[in-house]
Amino acid sequence: MIEQTKGRIFEEKKQTLVERVERVSVEISAMRATVYAEYQAMAKALCAMLGTLDMNTEKIIGAFDPRVTRRTTRFALHMAGIGVAVFDRATNELVWTDEEDLTHVLRERLLEGRVEPSAEFPVWAVGRLGGSKEVVVFGTDWAVDEIAKNRCKAIIRTLRFPFNQYVWINEVRDYSGGPGYAVRAVHVAEPETEGMPLSTETADIKGNLPYKEELEGVVAHGDIFFSYYFKKPNSDEVSEKLTYAKLYKPFNWIVCTGIYTNDMEVIVQKREDDFRSAFKDQVVSFARIISIMALLYAVLMIFFERHLTGMVNGFILKLKDDETALREEKNKLDDAYKELERVAYYDFLTGLLNRRAMYERLEKEFSRAQREGLQFCLVLADIDHFKAVNDTYGHDAGDVVLQSIADIFQKNIRQEDCASRWGGEEFLILAISCGLEDGLALAEKLRKAVETTPIRSGTTIINVTITLGVVEYTSGKSFSSLVKEADFYLYEGKRQRNCVMSSSGTIKGS
Repeated sequence: MIEQTKGRIFEEKKQTLVERVERVSVEISAMRATVYAEYQAMAKALCAMLGTLDMNTEKIIGAFDPRVTRRTTRFALHMAGIGVAVFDRATNELVWTDEEDLTHVLRERLLEGRVEPSAEFPVWAVGRLGGSKEVVVFGTDWAVDEIAKNRCKAIIRTLRFPFNQYVWINEVRDYSGGPGYAVRAVHVAEPETEGMPLSTETADIKGNLPYKEELEGVVAHGDIFFSYYFKKPNSDEVSEKLTYAKLYKPFNWIVCTGIYTNDMEVIVQKREDDFRSAFKDQVVSFARIISIMALLYAVLMIFFERHLTGMVNGFILKLKDDETALREEKNKLDDAYKELERVAYYDFLTGLLNRRAMYERLEKEFSRAQREGLQFCLVLADIDHFKAVNDTYGHDAGDVVLQSIADIFQKNIRQEDCASRWGGEEFLILAISCGLEDGLALAEKLRKAVETTPIRSGTTIINVTITLGVVEYTSGKSFSSLVKEADFYLYEGKRQRNCVMSSSGTIKGS
């Protein structure tokens, strides 16, 4: 029974390690896809804005060239690999780009007439300027991946598990091994080692080469179980550690987690002590029974039967206690990943659905409307003069405005509708089973509620207004055209602000 219990505990712990790494890998993939979609959407928005403002080359250089201006923009043009370019289609000349190291590659793509993202440039949006000139907003795969990596690292650093367990990541630089083959990307227990180069020649106190074994295992099979000796967190004790590692190839990340074997042995030892104690008690009782067997044979048989039954029931209860303890640990792990899911699907500032979650909700509703012949409306809202709020009162006050408007929307939409933060100061509302007339009524209700609600930030009262674009789903419209149509009406409404705009041409508000 001791050996069976030990084997079962070790196998369940190994399965827990695999499930933990698998879930982290899934969340990394989801975060990478979210960042790609987010930056592509921002690139398209920036191209549309520059085209709408009729910006010429000199104005674009003045706004974005780091040698000319120190201003920041809504789009994060602040790192190598993400930037803006101006191309003259008539002369096939790359007029200007703020990423001069990419000039040759950009010219080739533009001469080919590329208008969609690719593996090399997952962020790629082209907009028309005056005459034959085009503006391109782009981001390379390594630059956008670096943004996604930083977001994933921040989430992984928050994960904690029982029995000194955590998740760490090694980033491979050279799959052939050797000194500097990788760097420590994330390490919860020893954050001071992050960024430190690793070597496959490093040995533990027993002479094992854990980094070499890890690298060879993930290269050959994609994942590996292995053991080595490592210091426990917040302790000088060095103990054997069972580790599971899996390669996440898009980032060249080896995602790892593990458990110290002596932590698992605590549970096994407790069960062994219980078994031995029960066996000793049984022997003592049996000796006493033998000494009086001649006189109390009949009573002995009854007593022994009951005693044995109780012992077996006790063993069964102890085994159930083991299963309960393991189940509780698994529930804690599930709770940790529910929190990770909340971070991935909800906007951290307003508490509304984020852009990724709203996309998924829209796709489901669009499919349902096509299949069942239903109606729904999209309401795209934008805060008027939001930059002025930030410039006048500060970004903390701007955050209060975003939170307050999100609260107003939640209080004024129906229970079956849903609201999201679409990006920056834009919000998108999905109104289920709703025609254009009802959609306009909802938008006007939201506009009036924002206009008449003063927002308090500290001792300051801030009054803001919003502009809304409303579009109704009708048969034949595609998903992308529906979103673009809502964005068009919003931009039309922004010409006068504090109004509601739709295909009916009706403008409400003051």
